[in-house]
Amino acid sequence: MTEEVSTSCTAVSLSITPEWWTFVLTGIIAVILGFLAFTWTPAFILSLGYLIGIMVIAWSVISIIQGITTKEGTGARLALLILGILGLIVGIFVFTDILATWLLVNYLVAIWAFMTGFSNILMGFYGTFGNGYKALLIIAGIISVLLAIYLIVYPFIGNVILFQVFGLFAMIWGIMHVATGIVAKCAKGASQ
Repeated sequence: MTEEVSTSCTAVSLSITPEWWTFVLTGIIAVILGFLAFTWTPAFILSLGYLIGIMVIAWSVISIIQGITTKEGTGARLALLILGILGLIVGIFVFTDILATWLLVNYLVAIWAFMTGFSNILMGFYGTFGNGYKALLIIAGIISVLLAIYLIVYPFIGNVILFQVFGLFAMIWGIMHVATGIVAKCAKGASQ
């Protein structure tokens, strides 16, 4: 019985090759978003913040509706209602003070960078890896801690730089995707 299952599973092909134009389209979108994030960073940050606020409020309303209409037990209903109400509070907070929201995001990233940095440094000193790997962990940890300090000292500049780096990455990734799509189209045309 298990042999039949394994042979039938191997017959399924997992080779999915997207069409060339999907690479070009996603690449163009990435280049446009990256350009906007790099050149109009404050407006991009605010727009993204409001979009996140809209998504949180929509999710919260859906959670509240599910909490009211669900046939599950009291615990599930209460959990959905509480999560929905907390989400509404967060969503309203985003719309009432978008800059405070981005400061919060900045500080959460700083806390994450501190934790990651210290854990990398500890693994570098006390881990059982090779010396080269330990050295890289220590260097990565120091960079992460320095980034955290920078984000705490200059919170708004940290957000701007973070989004500009994202913008550069998105533009480069988008150009690579467009090139991949063009190469795929040429390869497809040559094989036909």
